[in-house]
Amino acid sequence: MTSSDTGPPRLLLVGDDEWLATVREAFDTPRLSVASGTQEALGRVRSGRPDCVISGLSLPAGDGLDLLRALREDFPTLPVVLYAEGGDEEGASEAIGAGVSDYLPAGSTTPAELRERTARAIEAERTREERDRRANQFEALFSDPLSATWLLSPAGRIRRANDAARAFASDESDNGPLWERPWWGSADRDRLREAIERAADGEPSTLTLDCGDGRAPTTVELAVRPVDDTDSLLVTAVDVTERAELADELRRSEELHRVTLNNMTDTVLVTDDEGRFTYICPNVHFIFGYTVEEIRELGTIEALLGADLFDPEELRERGVLTNVECTAADRAGREHSLLVNVKRVSIQGGTTLYSCRDVTTRKQRERALSTLHGTARELLYAEGYGEIAGIVVSDATDVLDAAGIGCYLFDDEENSLEPAATTDALLEGRAPDSLRLGDDHPVGRAFLEGRVVSDGPLLAVPLGDHGVLLAESDGAFDAITEELADLLAATTEAAFDRVERETALHERDRELRARNRELSRLNRINDVIREIDGALVGAETREEIERAVCDRLTTDDRFRFAWIGEFEDGAVVPREWAGEGRTYLDAVSLEDDEPAVRAIRDEEPVAVENVAEGFREAPWRAAALERGYQSILGVPLRHDGFSYGVLTVYADQANAFDAMARTVFLELADTIAAALTAVKQRNALLNETVTELEYETRSEPCPLLALALAADCEVALDGGVRRVEDGVLAFVAVEGVPLDRVLAAAGETVAIEEARALVERADGGVLRLRLAPPFVATRLADRGATLRSLRASADRASARLTVDVSNPTDVRTVDDVITERYPDATLLAQRERDRSERADGHTRSALLDRLTDRQLEAVRLAYHSGFYESPRACSGEAVADALDVSPSAFYQLNRTVQHKIFGALFDGYFTIEA
Repeated sequence: MTSSDTGPPRLLLVGDDEWLATVREAFDTPRLSVASGTQEALGRVRSGRPDCVISGLSLPAGDGLDLLRALREDFPTLPVVLYAEGGDEEGASEAIGAGVSDYLPAGSTTPAELRERTARAIEAERTREERDRRANQFEALFSDPLSATWLLSPAGRIRRANDAARAFASDESDNGPLWERPWWGSADRDRLREAIERAADGEPSTLTLDCGDGRAPTTVELAVRPVDDTDSLLVTAVDVTERAELADELRRSEELHRVTLNNMTDTVLVTDDEGRFTYICPNVHFIFGYTVEEIRELGTIEALLGADLFDPEELRERGVLTNVECTAADRAGREHSLLVNVKRVSIQGGTTLYSCRDVTTRKQRERALSTLHGTARELLYAEGYGEIAGIVVSDATDVLDAAGIGCYLFDDEENSLEPAATTDALLEGRAPDSLRLGDDHPVGRAFLEGRVVSDGPLLAVPLGDHGVLLAESDGAFDAITEELADLLAATTEAAFDRVERETALHERDRELRARNRELSRLNRINDVIREIDGALVGAETREEIERAVCDRLTTDDRFRFAWIGEFEDGAVVPREWAGEGRTYLDAVSLEDDEPAVRAIRDEEPVAVENVAEGFREAPWRAAALERGYQSILGVPLRHDGFSYGVLTVYADQANAFDAMARTVFLELADTIAAALTAVKQRNALLNETVTELEYETRSEPCPLLALALAADCEVALDGGVRRVEDGVLAFVAVEGVPLDRVLAAAGETVAIEEARALVERADGGVLRLRLAPPFVATRLADRGATLRSLRASADRASARLTVDVSNPTDVRTVDDVITERYPDATLLAQRERDRSERADGHTRSALLDRLTDRQLEAVRLAYHSGFYESPRACSGEAVADALDVSPSAFYQLNRTVQHKIFGALFDGYFTIEA
């Protein structure tokens, strides 16, 4: 019996032990599997379908008929033979009804008959499959993309063609017989016509023709035959050129197969009952090193394989013994591990066949794999690179059967491979102590190229990105040793990866713990900052702010001392302080390099992480250590160009002010400085006097002066200015020239982005200008000053600016703003004057604060346009057009502003001074 894979049939036996022992005698095949019950049998069939299932009727776990029915549900065509040990006609009938392939009573069936009937059931299944295959063959012919097929009439005309035939040549004609197509050479057309005519008479034929059609010449083989029971002819064309190539390849393959068979390493021997040789395989020298004649001279099989190789009685009972292990010496005295299959035969006087397979290498590999398994277990618990390298080097001597072993690890800092562990034998050989990656050595090549490098007695196997495993032997390494080395390297690489991951995880844990500690410290600092923010909101004086900051900071037990000072006459003068260490300020000089002095002098934060470092070189360090200060942070208090001194904090731990803490303190310093600025501005608003500064400049960067010079006129700022999203809006009065001339000049002035006429008179008018930022008025407002007037004259070729500075705003700051914009500006006058607004809060600014930006823009534009003059110089529709709104929207804005003004007047909220 043979299986579809040309080997012995795959059989599944299902029954109890006694039944199995009986059935096994009937089959001489190693491809047997057994099952004791229905579920186990189903599982085995699903995992790998056998050629036939032979089952008993009564199973230890189930019933043979139940198994049959279950198999028919999922495997309807699988051959199933019931070998019933106690069946009857009723059971046979039920089995046939369930679809059994054959039913045999065990009591009246011999092993030979069981074997024959099983083979018959398998063959019947194969016959059915062949019948189905042939039934589908003709229909599949036309869909075969590998052959061109035509269906012809008896006269040779094409009735039908498959896709391959239509693609065979470019002829699109449907007329004329097949032999008249331009594909064929002239000499072949008659041969094709004769073949078609013979087929029409019922005689099939095959012929080889040349096909052209403008392509590379191709030889095709045509099969012409009649179609049974029809008047049609079937013509199939196959490219013989490709077939010839395939045939040639097949011949080469067969030749290789013959050579392989002649040189196979398994040895076959046949002996008679006395053990004398009757046949010796010619390749016997592959294992034993003897020639055929030398083997015959040994006399018997015992001289070659040893006595008592097997039990003759057991062989007679079973017929075959498989995988009998033994050890035999070859002609040179080397021992080989063999697996021997022994079988009873009857051929040319021989009765016992021996098939010997040399498994010496496999045994060595099994031992090596066992060692590898132990190595892998050890590496699971290795904790460092050095320990891993030591384990691998120690075990590799057994796995690779080499005395010289070394493990080299990559040093990314030195860009080299350094030995982590080596054997003494390797050190005595040609192994280097250290390897640069540029060195031409198998270790370096294996690491850079990521592949195994075998160079004579040296074998280098990469360990991923970690390094290289090096082995040295007396001779070249074989393929199996290289494979084992690769397995060992993979195991080692996995161990290195594990240690690397664990190290990274531990490092990450340490970082997370450190980060958590930092966050805890930061949370405590933030709590203090929130308390300070709350205190700043309610503070009304500078002293309250500074006192609140120092008090709140020293409530945190990590900060021993905090103080705020300002720079005066080359030294820092303390203003407020809190905590332990007021005597520190008396003990140190606040003129040298103390952190507070450096911070305010350099306008940069100064952090001292360890006060004790070099404490003898700086007196302030010794004074700080004496009071328990370990680290110091000084941050300058600056806001919008103003300096309010320095905040300095002292902690009782080193490195108390890390990067995150310094960031928080810098933000705190900005908040403190902003609060001080707000207090300063609020105090300035309550002051009844202002300082009036008058400047003159001839700098053309002044947009109004540039406009006056370009238009040869006089231009004056008429009212205030207002910031908008894309610049600054200003209203200017023009005197001396028509507005058209001024508008043309404005279009040529770089700093003026847009100009629009509001009021036009014969010798001037009012313009609304949109100026490119920054404008001097906005810069002054940012410093707490007000540009009260700006007048530019072409006659004087200069512009004059009048600035109101609220005391005690720093006049020098205003001077810096003016000279920054106009470097040639000259201060003409500085005088004190009373405010034009009342100091009781009912001020002009209080009224303007009640108006929205859009309302203020509308009435300001209307005012400067002459809408409120009598008679009106500008209509409401013109003002609405200038605002880009409807007239009704402008009138609504105007009425709203009037209501707010009169409401403030008559409800007593606001009074207007005469």
